[in-house]
Amino acid sequence: MGFERNLKAEEIVAQVIHFANLLEKRGQHITNLVFMGMGEPLANYDETIRAVRLLTHPRGFGIGQRNITISTIGIISGIDRLAEEDLQIGLAISLHAPSDILRKKLVPTAGPHSVEELIAAGKRYFKRTGRRVTFEYALIEGVNDSPEIAKELALLLEGNGSHVNLIPINTTAGNFHRPSKKNVLDFEKILLKSGINCTVRVEKGSEISAACGQLRTDIIV
Repeated sequence: MGFERNLKAEEIVAQVIHFANLLEKRGQHITNLVFMGMGEPLANYDETIRAVRLLTHPRGFGIGQRNITISTIGIISGIDRLAEEDLQIGLAISLHAPSDILRKKLVPTAGPHSVEELIAAGKRYFKRTGRRVTFEYALIEGVNDSPEIAKELALLLEGNGSHVNLIPINTTAGNFHRPSKKNVLDFEKILLKSGINCTVRVEKGSEISAACGQLRTDIIV
């Protein structure tokens, strides 16, 4: 879809206020926020942090810091900078593969040692903030969903106290396909058996092409 511009903090907060107003009419309210989607929050670092501080300030939106998560594709400098902000927010890192070769195929911007660097950055974040890091893993049929890869991922994350969020990819105009339910559950089972804290993401929004992991439009342009 191409890059146009970064959002200002006020625009980010305005989105939250918009949906808070909609929810209020239903007798509901916002409980959690995640910075993620078609964009990289840590590439817009200053405005993202300013938005977090506005949203968590008692005289602003007033949401608890522990109810906010920032999701990143893995900007190491941004993760380390975030750890020093004295914020109790969550961090989710898009991993998607246990090896550098496979991750490079899925994330073209990944460096030659991106997996090792991301694991190390996650450990530093946890040590500095005490907040458990989530590694997001989009499961793609025939690409990164085999039992062998699950075992490799389990070995990589063994003993680091992180959480794995498995996201069965949703079909779009691209060539990736969603794994069968059996493959998803088998993958999860291998991680759990190895002592890795793991859950499968509950899907919402696929009917409007806005589900998690559905990071492109339905139409190839």
